[in-house]
Amino acid sequence: MIVFRYRREASDLFGAIYRPVAEVYFEDREGNDLVSFMYIDSGADITLIPRVLGENLGLELDEKEIREIRGIGDAKVPIAIKRVNMRIGDHVFEARIAWALEEGVPPLLGRIDVFEKFHIKFREEDKTIEFEPRP
Repeated sequence: MIVFRYRREASDLFGAIYRPVAEVYFEDREGNDLVSFMYIDSGADITLIPRVLGENLGLELDEKEIREIRGIGDAKVPIAIKRVNMRIGDHVFEARIAWALEEGVPPLLGRIDVFEKFHIKFREEDKTIEFEPRP
């Protein structure tokens, strides 16, 4: 089982708040791991990474791949869907991600290709998230 602790962050609305964050590794073109601390978002259809992380991974953009996703308040973000190798704990797998083509988006760990690989338990009482690999 892989356990992550919620991260304490400042909030304009609530003062301090604890958010579920996972340590996720992505493999770049040379086979090196790049780490990202991602908000675990059970409401996100797909994992979202910011532009600079995609560039650091060596992702390349084909103009035909550009799509838009919508977030809170119908804000539109241009993205490209890519396949990358990612690792959570010792578990390596390929996943589809949405590479944001602009900065200012938070890294989000979404459901597609991720949640099906783990039983995920949010434990609010002790501010932890458990990822148990599925058989």
